[in-house]
Amino acid sequence: MDGDYLSGRICAVWTQACRFAEALGLTPRSINSAERELEKVGFIVRNAGINGERAGDRQDGIVVWAAGINLAPLVERFAEMQAKAKAQELQARSIQQCRAEIRQLGQRIREAGDDDLRERAETILPDGRTARISNIDRLIAIREALSAMLAAIEHRSDSGPEPDPRALKTSDAPEENCAPNIQNQNSPRKRTAPARDPLERIRPVTALVVATESYRGIVEALGRPTWPNLVEASWRSCGRLGIAQSTWGRACQQFGRERAALSVLLIDRNAELPPGHRYRVGSPARCLAGMVRRAGSAGVNLAGLFRVTERSAQQAPSQSPAPKQTTEPQAGPMAHLTARLMASVERRVTPDG
Repeated sequence: MDGDYLSGRICAVWTQACRFAEALGLTPRSINSAERELEKVGFIVRNAGINGERAGDRQDGIVVWAAGINLAPLVERFAEMQAKAKAQELQARSIQQCRAEIRQLGQRIREAGDDDLRERAETILPDGRTARISNIDRLIAIREALSAMLAAIEHRSDSGPEPDPRALKTSDAPEENCAPNIQNQNSPRKRTAPARDPLERIRPVTALVVATESYRGIVEALGRPTWPNLVEASWRSCGRLGIAQSTWGRACQQFGRERAALSVLLIDRNAELPPGHRYRVGSPARCLAGMVRRAGSAGVNLAGLFRVTERSAQQAPSQSPAPKQTTEPQAGPMAHLTARLMASVERRVTPDG
C-alpha cells in the first residue's frame, strides 16, 4: 500500500518465495538467489523467522510487524536509483543521437566523391557501422574526426582550385598583354584584410557566462567547457525547452553545430527572463525554427545577440530593486534590433512540429 512508504512506517512483504516463483514462472531457488543478490548489494534486508518462515500483520492498513523482506533500504535509496536511471536514459539518448550524426556524416562523405576522404573515413570507422559501439566517448571522438575531415574537404571545395603559379608570372605572357597597372596616389581604395567572423572570438568559457544554471549544470556533468560539450548540452536542453530534434537538426545543418549550440544557449537564457521583458522568449521551439528560416534569407546576427545578452548578464547583478520605470531605457541600436528579431521570430513562425 502507498502508506507503507511513508516515513516511520514498516515497508515489507512476507509472501513466500514459492508464491513469487509461481507468479513469475520461475523456480523458488531462482527467487532465493535473486533475494540474496539484492541483500548483498544493500537493497533489501531479509529477516525471516525460524526455518525461513515469513509472516506479518497489518492493522487498519498499517503494517505492525513483519518477518520477510524489508524494503526500507530500497525506499531510502530511491532518489539515488532515480538519478542513475535518468543518467542512463540521457546516455542512451546521447548514444542514439551521436550514431545518427555519424551516419549523416558518413553519407555526406560518400556523396563528396573523394576516394581519399572515403578511405580515411574507413580507417576511423571500418564498415561505417556504430551498432556495436556503446561507449559515448568513443562515438564522440569518431563524430568529431569525421566532422573535421568533412569540414576540411568542404572548405577546400568552397575556396576553389588553386591558381596555376605559372599564370602569376608576367614573363610567360606576351609583352603587349602586360600593361602596367599604375595606382593613383589619391585613389580612395585601400587594401583591407578579409572580414573576420565575430563569432570566432566567442569561446566556450565566455558563452557559459550568459548560460542558465541548468545549462551550466549539464556542461559541468559532461566535464569542462568545450564546444563538443556545449553541443551536447544544447542537444540535451532541447528536450527541456520543447524543441523537436528535427528543428535541432536543421539548425545544425544551417548554422553549423557550434552556432546551433550557441543559439539554444541564448534561447534557454531568454526563456527564463521575467514576463514582459523585451528579450523574453515565449516559445523556444518557434524561436529556433524562426532563426533557421531567417538564416536562409535575411540572416541572423548571432554575434550581436550574444553581445547584448552578455551585457544584460553583466548588468543584472548590479541592478537594485529600484522603482519601476515607466519607459524602458535605451540600450542602443543593437539592443533594439535584437529585440525586434526575437519578437518577429516568434510572431511569424508557425508552431514547431
